[in-house]
Amino acid sequence: MSFESADGFRLLKLDDTTKRPLAISCHAWNKDGTLLAFSPMNHEIHIVKYADGVLSPVEVLRAHEQKVMGIDWAPGSDRIVSCSEDRNAYVWNRDSDGWKPTLVILQFQRSATYVKWSNSEKKFAVASGAKCVAICYYEEENNWWVSKIIEGFDSTVLTLAWHQSDCVLAAGSSDGSVQLFSAACKGVDKKPAPLFGPEVSLAKLGIKLCEIKTGSWVVDMAFSPSGSVLAYVTHDSCVHFITVIPAGKSEGILPTQERVQTIRTSDLPHRRILFLSNDRVVVAGHDCIPAIFSCTQDTWSSQGKLDDSKSKKQSASTSARSAAFRKFEMAMPQSAGEGDAGPIDTLPTRHQNCITGLATCAAW
Repeated sequence: MSFESADGFRLLKLDDTTKRPLAISCHAWNKDGTLLAFSPMNHEIHIVKYADGVLSPVEVLRAHEQKVMGIDWAPGSDRIVSCSEDRNAYVWNRDSDGWKPTLVILQFQRSATYVKWSNSEKKFAVASGAKCVAICYYEEENNWWVSKIIEGFDSTVLTLAWHQSDCVLAAGSSDGSVQLFSAACKGVDKKPAPLFGPEVSLAKLGIKLCEIKTGSWVVDMAFSPSGSVLAYVTHDSCVHFITVIPAGKSEGILPTQERVQTIRTSDLPHRRILFLSNDRVVVAGHDCIPAIFSCTQDTWSSQGKLDDSKSKKQSASTSARSAAFRKFEMAMPQSAGEGDAGPIDTLPTRHQNCITGLATCAAW
């Protein structure tokens, strides 16, 4: 979050208590793109209305006690799920009096880090710093959401992605691994089809189907709309693609290390990846510039930046990188009581700081 000062310099707006720059930690849109939920890097969730290019405040949700780490908005049921460093998650339902939270029993001993609804919206998954993932579903008789825990990680789980079948969950961790698990819940899901052939059973929740080592933190991941490709970004500025279901086939192939296509970029590390179509993705992060990758004949390649540069005299990536480092140095308080960022360079990009989220909806 930033503002323009009277002398034209762009300043980082600092939190009154921590003296750190304010930012958006996570966000999500409703089905028709008229409502936005976001957290300004604290314990609150702000609901705002979007119309004619203007954001108008609607409501502030305050059930969490620490920083909100993840928000996801279910398009069909219009429910919001959120998770936080306070180790809790809530499902928010809207009625005539506003949004009301329902508690989720997570059983976590560490912070929740990421949350994602399944495609059916009957369940969702929550990642954790406790080296595990919770698969959550609703128990009507108790009016709460219960969870079943999937373990098998050596460090914090940072990101999750549901396959379109809802019976397979991909998870990425700071231990450098991408793992696929069976995620069908008895009594919630129908009997899962043999996605990877009859030899690979998906009937029992939590079975590890495969593991791929990346050598770097797995920061974000997504399945393509058809479920045929899994893509993920790692903290070493790489973008990775795995074909899960080959073209023209109805049966998938379990991912292996040898089948991963990796594209190394010269950008700063990416934070988010989003499929725009089955053969086109956008990534964004610390470089402050969204980048496009596309697939032609089963081969992925870079297609350049969406916001390449406002200056023809220098590379946008180079200038963004150097200015970002200067911004970081100038924003750091030098002693107790200090926190004025002072004048800083303006990046030659639309975004003036790290891009922390990407989202789209059918209405757009």
